[in-house]
Amino acid sequence: MSRARAALLASDRDVEEIAAAELASTGSAIGGVIAGYFAAAGRHPGVLLSPLTLLIGGVGVGGRAFDGRLRQPGRGTRRPRGILPEQAVPDAARVPAVSSVAALAVALAYEPGLSLPALVRPGIAAAAHASARGRAALLTRIAGVGPAALAEASFVQPLLRLASPSQGGLLTPSDFEPPEGIDAVAREIAEGGVSWFEAPWAEVDATAEPDDRAAQGAGHAIVAVDTHGRFAALAYRVVEQGLTIADLDLIAPLQAVPVLRGVPRVAPGTRLSSPAPVAIVWRDASESVEVVAQPAARRYSPPRAPAESLVIRRDSRTRLVATRRYEIL
Repeated sequence: MSRARAALLASDRDVEEIAAAELASTGSAIGGVIAGYFAAAGRHPGVLLSPLTLLIGGVGVGGRAFDGRLRQPGRGTRRPRGILPEQAVPDAARVPAVSSVAALAVALAYEPGLSLPALVRPGIAAAAHASARGRAALLTRIAGVGPAALAEASFVQPLLRLASPSQGGLLTPSDFEPPEGIDAVAREIAEGGVSWFEAPWAEVDATAEPDDRAAQGAGHAIVAVDTHGRFAALAYRVVEQGLTIADLDLIAPLQAVPVLRGVPRVAPGTRLSSPAPVAIVWRDASESVEVVAQPAARRYSPPRAPAESLVIRRDSRTRLVATRRYEIL
């Protein structure tokens, strides 16, 4: 029988190993999932510019969600004339603005003892191992100055050269300014004797474009609980098809909404719909709490049968934890 009081699971086993080591080192669930995310961002070119959702809860925190969704580009400039129906939509017109690193930096304010450079270090090592010099250099800069690295010329210029209005895209210098409204109170849902916290944006946006699996990429997640009873769950995407930013060794997802002639445009700065399949769950008359991720889903739903999911349960009386991993093969 397990006597563990802390645990971490990830959909990527290599990421799990790195993140679990960070949890053991710092004793922080938040630190563990963030270190795991940066490890994934170092290993894969299609992570850092893609969306994420971070959910935390526990003693002294309540439930909070951090919004790392992508944003519609085009801030600070006039509406372009738009693409005609007979014209092909260039990839540049679908490149969004990013919020991932900013969301993680805000979350770290809830764990003042954590060091961003230490949490980014696994990503730098992974990028160097992959011979991705541009990605390693960017992660090194993030370790040094945080999300401000994504407003520096070394990051901004490579994206503008490929996805600015002069290239048929929508990105402008204003799209690299720090996003607002990242930190939100988690929404509480009660259904059939089960209650859970989730991100307020977890519901599918009915106004979004039809779901494009290739553009969204593969869903991944990391969940953790530490000895203090703090829970953390981070959902992110690994995109393989997008616009290659060769200077940075990154792939930009193609999820922005192109401006079409005669069609109202999506307002610049609008958050773009993204899966957020993570939750902190408890059951009526139960003395246990779970942190759950269903990486392949768009939103957490109480499972009636085992589905692809990562689950860590903590007994509130004994403070012992148990893990369950359900996989669809």
